[in-house]
Amino acid sequence: MDDTGVRAGFGAYKEDGKIYSSLYGVAEEFDDAVRVVPLCGKYKPYKDDFVVGIVEAVRFKGCFVDLNSPYKGYLAFERDDEFKVGDIIFVKIDDVDEANKIGLVDGRLLYDGKLITIAPVKIPRVVGKKGSMLNILRTDSRCMIFVGRNGRIFIKGRPEEVERAENAIRMIEREAHTSGLTERVKSFLSGSGGPVRPEAPKEEQHGEPDTVFEQFGEEGD
Repeated sequence: MDDTGVRAGFGAYKEDGKIYSSLYGVAEEFDDAVRVVPLCGKYKPYKDDFVVGIVEAVRFKGCFVDLNSPYKGYLAFERDDEFKVGDIIFVKIDDVDEANKIGLVDGRLLYDGKLITIAPVKIPRVVGKKGSMLNILRTDSRCMIFVGRNGRIFIKGRPEEVERAENAIRMIEREAHTSGLTERVKSFLSGSGGPVRPEAPKEEQHGEPDTVFEQFGEEGD
C-alpha cells in the first residue's frame, strides 16, 4: 500500500515508501493512518471506538471496565455510584496513552438483554456500509442492538426476537468473507417465522447513537 500522506498504525510498518502489515489480519483506514486488525486474539483499543464493557471494580468516583482486551478502561462517574460491578455498559474510548491506560466517557447502562461476543474483526461486516447491515438487523428482528468495536454485541427484545437477531449475527460472523451476504441475512430474518409485533415508537426502536457507524469502514457486499 502506498503511504502518501498516510502513517502506519498498529500492526503496520513503512518500508521503501509503502505500508506493510506486520501480522495476519484485515487492514482498516482511518483519518491519516492504516491499522491492521488481527483475525484472532483480543481487541486492541483505539480512541473514539464505541465498545461494550463490563464493570469489574468500582472506586470512589469511577469504575474499571473490562473491554474484551488485555487492557482495562476507566470511567469517571458523573454522579456517585453511577454503575456497579457486573453492569454492562455502552461507552466511548476517549483516550489511550502510551502505557495503554484507557479513558472512557459517555457510559450508558445496558439491561434486560443478551450479551454476545464475536471476533472483533467481523464487527465492520455486522455494521455494513454506512450502517446498512445493522439497520437490517434492527428493523427485521425488531430488537435494539448495541454493537461494540471490541466484538461485544448487546441485544434487547422479546426472547424469540433476540434469538432471531443472534442467529443472524452468527451467520454474518461465519460468512463474513462471502458475497451476497446482505440478501441472505434479509431472507433469513424475513423467513424465520415468529410473531410480528406492531412497530415500536421511534424513541424506543433504536436508542443507539448513529455515530457508531462513523468508526467503521465501508464493509459490505
